[in-house]
Amino acid sequence: MNKKSDKILIIFSAIFLLTISSCGYRFSGRTNELPSHIKAVAVPIFVNATQEPLIESVITNKVIQEFIGDGRLKVVDIGRADAVLKARIIAFSLAPLSFDKGDNVLEYRVVIQCELVLEDVRENKIIWKEPALTQSADYKVSGDISATRTAKDRAIEEASKRFASDLVARVFEGF
Repeated sequence: MNKKSDKILIIFSAIFLLTISSCGYRFSGRTNELPSHIKAVAVPIFVNATQEPLIESVITNKVIQEFIGDGRLKVVDIGRADAVLKARIIAFSLAPLSFDKGDNVLEYRVVIQCELVLEDVRENKIIWKEPALTQSADYKVSGDISATRTAKDRAIEEASKRFASDLVARVFEGF
């Protein structure tokens, strides 16, 4: 590279750094807005207020996996927890996205919505509350019922994984 292109690169780099520092941008995933005594969380099985069977197990497991993978809080049973995450699945729906010429559904969107409360066990108070955290994922319908069910299950897994990631980020960032 020549000196002119080096100068241009330095100028653009400086402008970029100034822009992201002045707009409040920050890298997520490492902040922790929780009280300093919160080191361990309990995640009891989510309450399922929907008609979708076993959805509570899928979502709860994804949330536990996300907390473990994140590593900032240890996941423990309620008796050893500093905080407890309580959740209720308030909505599960399948929204049709596309149709063929005969008005048959070709693609659905799985939508999951939960009420969440993170309680401080020591101080007996609510740390964080979310009345309707929502996440979704799409899947295609097949002529094979078994393949369609597998696709739906994968979409539920994907929506649950996205949900868990969003939830853990919100817990730590205080949204």
